[in-house]
Amino acid sequence: PFVALTNKYLLEIMPAYHSKLEDDAIAQQACSCGIVPLKTNIRGPADAASPDEEDIIDETLNFFRANVFFRNFDVKGKADRTMIYLTLYTHYLLVKSEKINDRATAAKEFHNLAIKQFVIPGESGWPLGTLFPPPAGRTETDLFKAYFKQARDELGARLLDRLFDADGSKNKWWQSFSKRKFMGKELRD
Repeated sequence: PFVALTNKYLLEIMPAYHSKLEDDAIAQQACSCGIVPLKTNIRGPADAASPDEEDIIDETLNFFRANVFFRNFDVKGKADRTMIYLTLYTHYLLVKSEKINDRATAAKEFHNLAIKQFVIPGESGWPLGTLFPPPAGRTETDLFKAYFKQARDELGARLLDRLFDADGSKNKWWQSFSKRKFMGKELRD
């Protein structure tokens, strides 16, 4: 027999994946985003994460393909806001890599996208409206930009390992997710 499922029922049985990082473990924040530790060698304000534990970038990439199907995301903490931004940035990279067929070109493009200027909460062009409050001052603005520049660069480097197979060919399964928008939003140039 056919059973019609309502959106409310689906949300009750299939919630979005949230970050496992607890708010009380996050020492710093910028625009209500947790400045959480990262497993990276890229310089920036993030503390070093333990190499044997998942960091926010691992969580973002592991949950990306599931979370991208959700139009709503219930924010449960500061790390969730960080994950939302990084999920949108992952989608942005996938869109930018649609016409790139080799890993070296993609690596260069991802690095260039990571270090270029980007909009922050409170500026025109910010896609998430009031979900992220604008920075309170110049210090918070600089912290947000520096942290997400570092996180964007690291996320691009790790995404390459998933987007390209060991033989150098593109993983079409990952690339196909460039067509899906997380929460109906996307980052723009």
